[in-house]
Amino acid sequence: MRFRDRADAGRRLAATLLPYRGSNVRVLGLARGGVRVAYEVARALEVPLDIWVSRRLSIPGRVMTLGAVSENGARFLLSDSLRLLPMPRAEVDALVSDEAAEVEAQVQRLRGRVRPELGGCTVILVDDGVLTGATAAAALVALRELHPARLVMATPVASPRGLEVVRAEADQVSCVETEPGLRTVAEAYDDFRAFPDVELQSLVERSRQPPWRSRSVLESADPGGSWM
Repeated sequence: MRFRDRADAGRRLAATLLPYRGSNVRVLGLARGGVRVAYEVARALEVPLDIWVSRRLSIPGRVMTLGAVSENGARFLLSDSLRLLPMPRAEVDALVSDEAAEVEAQVQRLRGRVRPELGGCTVILVDDGVLTGATAAAALVALRELHPARLVMATPVASPRGLEVVRAEADQVSCVETEPGLRTVAEAYDDFRAFPDVELQSLVERSRQPPWRSRSVLESADPGGSWM
C-alpha cells in the first residue's frame, strides 16, 4: 500500500483509532513528519495535538542506526547495532549527549512550553512510519515515565522488525500496513516532503480550534490496519 501523503496516511490511521474517541486520550505527533499524520488522528478523535521530540542516533560514517534519544532524558539503543558494531561506552555516551542537546533545542523551537500533562491518560504516539523502531521506542520509554494509563503506538506503515521493537515498549500498537521489504519510510509515500517548523507549529494551533471532528475520517475512511 502507498499513501498519497501524510494527510492521507493520517486519515487511514485515524480510522483504526476511532474507538478511543470520547475517552481521556492525548495525541502526540513525533517530530517531524509524524506531526502531520497525528494532526489527522487528533481531529478524528476530537482532541488537541501536541508534539513529542525523539531523534535517531546514527553511527558516524556508517549507514546504521545505533538507537535514539528522546526528550525527558530517555535513550534507546538497538541491540543488533551494538552487536554488529561494538563501541566503547564513552563513545556511545558522547553521541547520546550531543543528540540530547539537539533534542532539547528542537523542543524549544517546536513547543517552547511545558510538556503536556499525561498522567492517567491514554497516550497515542503517532509517527509517519517505523523502520528500525528506535526513534519511537525511545519516545515510548520517556512517555512511560510520565505514568500514562495506557500507551499506544500508531503508525501508517512499519517493517516487521520495527513493530517488534515498539511492541515491547507500548501497551498497544496500531499499524495500517506492514511492509517486510521496507528500506525507508519514504518508499510508502508519493509525497514525502519535509515540514518546516512554522508549519508544524501551525498544525498544533489549528488542532486546538474546534470543531475537531474530521468528517472525511468518520464517514469514508477504511478501518483496515491491525492491532497488536
